Amino acid sequence: MSSAVCPYCRMAMEPAETEELVCAGCGTPHHKDCYAENGGCTVFGCRCAPPEEPKVAVSAPELVFASTAGSNGVTPVATPGATVASGGQSAPMLIESAITMIPAPVAKNKMTFILLGVFLGALGGHNFYAGYYGKAIGQVCLTVLTLGYGSFMSWLWAVIEICTVGQDSKGVQFQS
Repeated sequence: MSSAVCPYCRMAMEPAETEELVCAGCGTPHHKDCYAENGGCTVFGCRCAPPEEPKVAVSAPELVFASTAGSNGVTPVATPGATVASGGQSAPMLIESAITMIPAPVAKNKMTFILLGVFLGALGGHNFYAGYYGKAIGQVCLTVLTLGYGSFMSWLWAVIEICTVGQDSKGVQFQS
């Protein structure tokens, strides 16, 4: 004869314990302490189970410490979840010692973007500079495949872009 097993701690339950706490949602017996520690039923999908905890998400911009940027143009970034062994034990690594070097985004010059758009706009020079390679190739194709007759349209497209675009393809604002 087998006894019931608590789904939280995976320990066998005595017959007196199974009557003590039975989940109202799914009818699964639990140890009273296990049910309290989990905050509800431990069976997946049970209506008495505790709500799912929100996931922690950290993006790269939140990790960048711009005030500690090095002289070589590289910004130190903390590595999440990194640990260091200290005294034979693994302990959370301090931010100062958990530094990984990642190049800081370099802002492009707005005047260079404008001049390239005016003089090489028909060939997409300004878009190549800003990293919009798809648009740049489209402007080159428009100019070359029409044997130069489409260059005016491509240049007009470039003039409109230099008036409206304020950041490069990575989302970094142009410097004045």
